[in-house]
Amino acid sequence: MAGDERGFAFFRHYKKMLKQSRFKMPAEAWLVLSTGISLAFAFAAFMFIVSFALPVSPLMALVLFLVMVDGLLGYPYLLAMRRIDSIEAALPDALKQMADTLKAGGTYEFAFREIATSEYGPLSKEMGNVLRKMEEGENLENSMNAFAANIESTLVKRTIAIIIDSIKAGAGLADVLDEIADDVRAMHRIAKERIVATTLQVIFIVAAGSIIAPAIIGLISTVLTLFTNTAAGLGLTRAELAAAINTNNFILLLLQLYLIIEVTASGAMISLTREGKAGKSIIYIPILLLMAFTSYYIAAFVSSTIIGGIR
Repeated sequence: MAGDERGFAFFRHYKKMLKQSRFKMPAEAWLVLSTGISLAFAFAAFMFIVSFALPVSPLMALVLFLVMVDGLLGYPYLLAMRRIDSIEAALPDALKQMADTLKAGGTYEFAFREIATSEYGPLSKEMGNVLRKMEEGENLENSMNAFAANIESTLVKRTIAIIIDSIKAGAGLADVLDEIADDVRAMHRIAKERIVATTLQVIFIVAAGSIIAPAIIGLISTVLTLFTNTAAGLGLTRAELAAAINTNNFILLLLQLYLIIEVTASGAMISLTREGKAGKSIIYIPILLLMAFTSYYIAAFVSSTIIGGIR
């Protein structure tokens, strides 16, 4: 029951992110379409591998499905995150401009209009919505709360909450906006510094999880296949040889499944390290999977060529 609630919560969050990214297709339709396209592509890849007896595991069809469905579903999410990052980056300058306008004797409406007509990207559009609500008779608090609810950003929500509380308390909003702008700029700078400071850790995770570990697993798969081929020349019965081949194939399948799990964990670690959010791993996992299986098959091919194993 709790799992169903979490699933529904995730879908509601995803649906909200699609709406914020101005994605034209409904979330339900995009989910079905993305899954259908990915399944069709994976099935075609599976048939191609089987029909031409390629030296590639049919599990690659599953990998391609995961990469495609993750990439397709993650694309609108990436657009939404870019929009949020743009709003957070422009917020300090916008607050400074609002403070200067209020200090010059302008009203709230005039300050919002200044932001709406400035070049702040998505933030200008959102401020335009706030201004329109106020012109339609909505009070300032409700208009600002609607703005915060429309942006999936903790920074924006906290900023709007402070502004509303300051207005209720009768504080000088211009001075408050100046202080908030400085704090928001500092927080945004800290977030960027965190990304820069964790670059080496991310490079290590990518190298270890998507290049080195898959290459080692590729080498292991070559050695296992070499042992099986060597056993075939030792006078085994057909039943024993079939058992050895089946065991070898099963071990290779387990190794490749482990590779998928390990890469998924690496993507989550990168997301937590750089962003502090596991949800952004949806951006990294498809790329890491492609890198990992490319490294795996290259290592398997090179090692089989060197030691004479047949992949």
